[in-house]
Amino acid sequence: MSQNKTTIEKSKLIIGEGKEDVIFFSQLIEYLEINDIQVIDYGGKDELNKYLKTLPKIPGFSNLRFLGITRDADKSFDYASKSIEDSLIKHKLNEIENLKIEKFILPDNSSPGMLEDLCLKSIDTDEISCIESFFQCMEKSTGRKSNKISKAKIYAWLSTQEHPDKRLGVAVQAGYIKSDNEAFKELTNFINNI
Repeated sequence: MSQNKTTIEKSKLIIGEGKEDVIFFSQLIEYLEINDIQVIDYGGKDELNKYLKTLPKIPGFSNLRFLGITRDADKSFDYASKSIEDSLIKHKLNEIENLKIEKFILPDNSSPGMLEDLCLKSIDTDEISCIESFFQCMEKSTGRKSNKISKAKIYAWLSTQEHPDKRLGVAVQAGYIKSDNEAFKELTNFINNI
């Protein structure tokens, strides 16, 4: 559920697709020891356009100096990038003085994929090999293949942890996925440059 009615309390805001993104970005921000960035979700990529339309009406918007927009690239980085640009233009957010707007499209601001792909890059390659073998075995045995393989792989890996029922954001908070991993360099650079 989107937090559209949240008050903007800081001069810098990052918006993400959902609750997992909020927890993940918040954890990275805490790791980087930054305290002037707020993170809010917009309720999924299909809601981004509507969220950007209502964003200027959120209390505290007039004090906003930086807006970081994130979303998953999914199958096309170019499509994701264009959809953000189109919404910014449509709602004239790109014309607001004193508001710097940047976007970061997951996993790495250049490739197709999603947050889960980025997190998979942070996991030891031997562990990933085991997970991939599992999915190959399941596909061979059942004929089933996940249409969201990155999500399936990260949750299979999370199921091997001490507390196997954690969602991705909470797993980051618990330290299963380390914020200081080299895989997060591009994203931490984005956050640091806000």
